[in-house]
Amino acid sequence: MAFAAASVTAFLSTDVAAAFEAGAGMRLWPLGAFAIGLVAAVSAVPRTGPLGRAREVGGIGAGAVALLALAVALAPGFVFAVAAAGLFGAASGVVIAVSGRVLADVEVGDGSASVVLSATSLLVGITAGVLALFALPLYGWRGVFGLLVVAAVLAAWKFTEHVPSDT
Repeated sequence: MAFAAASVTAFLSTDVAAAFEAGAGMRLWPLGAFAIGLVAAVSAVPRTGPLGRAREVGGIGAGAVALLALAVALAPGFVFAVAAAGLFGAASGVVIAVSGRVLADVEVGDGSASVVLSATSLLVGITAGVLALFALPLYGWRGVFGLLVVAAVLAAWKFTEHVPSDT
């Protein structure tokens, strides 16, 4: 989900800026804000500690992804959209970092299962970005971010449901 959020933001950031009639030099600001938030969060989230804490942080982060995707979709102005995109990136970064922690703890055998899941997550994210371009003429950029909200809510629900909290 976090990779999908990144891809959709990357593919649609110029559409977001164009909708608010931002100048040509400002078209990538939503993507830049998202990227800065993502990198800051991924760098700051600890990779050690009990898995139960990772579940809490991941669940909160996944819920924040959904809320912040909604904030981007409903942005009343360009500055608000850029700020929401930055926070959206931070929430996505938290989810990426925590998911990596969870996958590392549930590694089975030689660890190939977590590698396959990580690669699949990245592929799904890129596919979501491409599909966003196809959905853009039908739903507009706000509608595509709305679809991302629905996917993020489902991801948050499944994440908290399947991560063990007893370790």
